[in-house]
Amino acid sequence: MKLKGFMIALAMTLAFAAQAQEDFRHSIDTDLHALRNCVVPGFHYSYDDYLQYAPAALTLGLKACGYESRSGWGRMIVSDAFSAVIMAGTVNGLKYSVGRLRPDGSRRNSFPSGHTATAFMTATMLHKEYGWRSPWFSIGGYTAAAVTGISRILNNRHWLSDVIAGGAIGIGSVHLGYFITDCIFKEKGLYDRYVDPEFYYNPAEKHYVAELVFGRRFILGGAGYKAAGTLPVRGSLAGLSADVPLAPGTGLTARASSSSLTFESSEVIPLYSTMAGGFYNFHFAKILELQVKAMAGYAWSGRGYLDNEMVDMATSKSGGDIIDDVRVPSLGAGVALGAGVGLSLITDNNFKIKAFADLESMSLDNTQPWLSTLVLGFSTAWFW
Repeated sequence: MKLKGFMIALAMTLAFAAQAQEDFRHSIDTDLHALRNCVVPGFHYSYDDYLQYAPAALTLGLKACGYESRSGWGRMIVSDAFSAVIMAGTVNGLKYSVGRLRPDGSRRNSFPSGHTATAFMTATMLHKEYGWRSPWFSIGGYTAAAVTGISRILNNRHWLSDVIAGGAIGIGSVHLGYFITDCIFKEKGLYDRYVDPEFYYNPAEKHYVAELVFGRRFILGGAGYKAAGTLPVRGSLAGLSADVPLAPGTGLTARASSSSLTFESSEVIPLYSTMAGGFYNFHFAKILELQVKAMAGYAWSGRGYLDNEMVDMATSKSGGDIIDDVRVPSLGAGVALGAGVGLSLITDNNFKIKAFADLESMSLDNTQPWLSTLVLGFSTAWFW
């Protein structure tokens, strides 16, 4: 069980490394990149250069102030050194063997994201050293790491799969580094009041959940409208979701999201939605949870741009940037209805990952048919 986190991270990294070497012209990576270009094309900030180290700074600060952690100074330094070497070697080995072009077209070292790997490595170190004292140390560290990863996408430096692989490498390297150190040190150098937090999840308790959601929209039907350019051909989704329990396993759910809608002509329109409803969870096999939900709300579209995503990304330096600020019409606004199912894997006492499928229909304009979509995606969740 101690290597479970490493094995999950290894599987995720290998899966995304395989994708990184394929033609991903029409993928969640490019669709989310189109969304970024629509919503925040001028986003360029360097705070992620520093935020990646924030969990490490907190760990060292707490330790220096005498707040005892899992390990003594010597054991912690050895654990962190093993972790850092594993992370750096894996990241740099993949960067220059995969050779993926960055979304801004600058260099062929996009996969995986080194900033994200560092951020999740330091967050996992904080989790290892202080998560047993309070889950909020872990939640805070991983929140800073998640913001770092999202910022790398917003800054046009990485694709989504670069960030996910970087996160998996960062987490996995620490699990492996600490495993090696535990084999060497045994019981030496552990704080005498440290208690190894056993896996615990009780479905009979209420759990509040906050999720970071990513998905890809598949437009259902309307082949003639798609060809005529009045309905999009594909899209993406990124958003935040929350579950508020009214009783164990059931309660209220809400989601706020942004999406890209790409038309046959490469016109891209942003779509925004807020939805709320109810959910029911069915827990089984100790670490698995099935969720069904239904929601209703409001959706509206913005004014988009003509995107050059169709240009060959292997040779185009622009890699999907905006062409000449060419504006395209808005689709309007209207009612949004949705229902879906998700399967969660509980990876730790306060974290889980989920794959989901949602059916959503939106009436954005009286002159257009209902926009019906199937959203396939995943989320990472904090729960407490």
